[in-house]
Amino acid sequence: MKAFVFNGVGRVGLEDVPLPTLKGEGAIIKVISSAVCATDVKIFKSGHFKIREGDRRVLGHEIFGEIVEVSRSYEEDFPVGTRVFVAPNLGCGKCEYCLMGKYNLCADYDAFGITIDGAFAEYMFVPRKAFEQGNVLKLTAAVPEGVVPLVEPLSTCLYNLSNLGLEPGDRVLVFGAGFMGILNALSARMMGASLVVVIDPNEQRLEVAMELGVNLGINPQKQDLNILKKDLTDGKGFDVVIVSVPVPEAQAQALELVSKLGRVSFFAGLPKGTPFPTLNTNVIHYNQITLTGTTGADVEYYRRALNMVVHREDLREKLIRLVSSFVTLEELPNAFERLAAGKELKVVVLNQQGG
Repeated sequence: MKAFVFNGVGRVGLEDVPLPTLKGEGAIIKVISSAVCATDVKIFKSGHFKIREGDRRVLGHEIFGEIVEVSRSYEEDFPVGTRVFVAPNLGCGKCEYCLMGKYNLCADYDAFGITIDGAFAEYMFVPRKAFEQGNVLKLTAAVPEGVVPLVEPLSTCLYNLSNLGLEPGDRVLVFGAGFMGILNALSARMMGASLVVVIDPNEQRLEVAMELGVNLGINPQKQDLNILKKDLTDGKGFDVVIVSVPVPEAQAQALELVSKLGRVSFFAGLPKGTPFPTLNTNVIHYNQITLTGTTGADVEYYRRALNMVVHREDLREKLIRLVSSFVTLEELPNAFERLAAGKELKVVVLNQQGG
């Protein structure tokens, strides 16, 4: 079968690989669609500490597929033909975080596209642990095939906003109008934020954000953010500030733009080797600011995100409009290059006709 394989830093490509087999308990799924995440691009550019030198890995952890073979233990609940969304992170199942259901915080985790071959292929193996930990979720209604993989990034935004304690009426500022920045902003709007502002120097992306419902898009190269704070919040600051770009200066500036009793999330991690910012910790102290962050999501938020996608047509429409390219597996190498160069907002791979 065809698969998009990582062979080391800077080396990815479409290859012929053996079909996966049902080794141990679990299932084989035919991949219907998948989506490219910024993490896939990071792995391409810098590798991953869990992928050893010389290892080959099929990338892709935003997954929608159909079960074509399943072990006896799961065939009653997941018979052949069942369409499933698969959440990517698998915990050890024993540590304190796994016992809390926070598999995303497990130190000894596995993940599709990192330690387990992922979804940029025609077929993939889903091990027993994914069923046991609730990572395999049935589709209960017809949903456009190109939307389902986007449940994964949506869940991380919902998890982030819940962690921030977002409340109706909050004023929200998001650094970054990439796919995840816009998705955080749209999620905040859906959860009741009264004002959502996105900051990015890319004005084309700001236009996309505003077309989808963000109140205001600001180019920081053209507007003083302190004046923005004064004009939009009477100088009080934003209740919630989310930094969805890997930029140390944005992390430091977030503390200057958040209100007293406000909350700041460092949603994006900094690339390896990036100097950490100098933070004004007195602002945190005297203004009683909560500074937090999230990584991934737990399975509860995957369920919530899937339910939202199934039941909200308006959300599905917005997600589709955030996709800059729908491609086939054969077209993925070129699309991946464009994404790595910053020329795409989001790429979805369709393994069969659909949208």
